[in-house]
Amino acid sequence: MKLLSKIRSLTTNRPRLTNLSEVVLIITCHQLELYPNQHYAVDQLWIMFLRQTWTINNMVHKVFVYGTLKRNEPNHGTMTNPENGVATFIAEGMTKEKYPLIIATKYNVPFLLHSPGTGYNVKGEIYEVDDKMLSNLDILEDHPNCYIRDKNDIVLTDSTHRTVMKCWVYFLKMFKPELLSKPFLEDYKSEGDHGLRYCERCKRDVNFKLKLAVRNDCAYL
Repeated sequence: MKLLSKIRSLTTNRPRLTNLSEVVLIITCHQLELYPNQHYAVDQLWIMFLRQTWTINNMVHKVFVYGTLKRNEPNHGTMTNPENGVATFIAEGMTKEKYPLIIATKYNVPFLLHSPGTGYNVKGEIYEVDDKMLSNLDILEDHPNCYIRDKNDIVLTDSTHRTVMKCWVYFLKMFKPELLSKPFLEDYKSEGDHGLRYCERCKRDVNFKLKLAVRNDCAYL
């Protein structure tokens, strides 16, 4: 089946189709020509196409994570918990522009300060997430009360052609200038040489998050 082989070639080693228009064109042009009497085969191809369409429509957000949401970091379970939605690892990457990544507060929380041109090209991971996962990440990051989710250029570090993707990134945009005097990180690890191990939320003062909500900004950090 030439049509089936063509579609399979598009989906090899991919979690989803990336060019729906091409698939639609292939099916439309060939289904009557190649399978005038094989309605079952054509129907099966359309079922596969519709399933892939549903997957794409529900996984349309690319998110760049640089702190505790990365693999082997304290909050990565948020990304892997199916109750939170779907998150699929795409690639490792780094910010195209330099930003200051710091560790602050008594709980050693990593913050990416929105101060372009300062710091490093911060390393992290790119994920494709569905609407539900993005909503849960917004809750975790307290967007837009504390972190602000913004689109940013991320360079794939394992690409020979310096591929750039537009991804959602959680920035701290309201902060005191003295935070820029803290050491900048290029690649965050909770167990890094900095000795500032992240304190998980379950071990924190219960009033800490309430303070964020009451102040409605992070300027006091």
